Amino acid sequence: MSAELQPGELEVLQAEPITDPPIRVKVTEIDAPIRTQSLPRKSGGTRTRTIGTTVGKVLSADHRRAQATVISIGQNMLFALNSASAQDPSTMALWPQNVPYVLTADTELYVASATGTTSISIITEFWAAGD
Repeated sequence: MSAELQPGELEVLQAEPITDPPIRVKVTEIDAPIRTQSLPRKSGGTRTRTIGTTVGKVLSADHRRAQATVISIGQNMLFALNSASAQDPSTMALWPQNVPYVLTADTELYVASATGTTSISIITEFWAAGD
């Protein structure tokens, strides 16, 4: 495995290495659909936490994270993507129970139960595991 955190295009496409010298191309205008392909996930993790109405940080900002899925089982949850928004429930987003929230930004995640106590399941997927 290479020392880079992101896989190269040839690794993603599982192509043979190119031995010919590269040809430089300068694209000035594109007038056609462009093919894109999602990068594969290299690793992941899961956990479940019991939380109350007190806001807690459940994820730190991480540029290697492809996405995180958060599910509240039992109660609606409140979440915020930064510590400033987590200071007051009125600045947090209300999310219904048993509905997955998919976080694709590499930001922090603060969570609290809207009422009472609830279990929060978190599934994280990473672009690369690193060295």
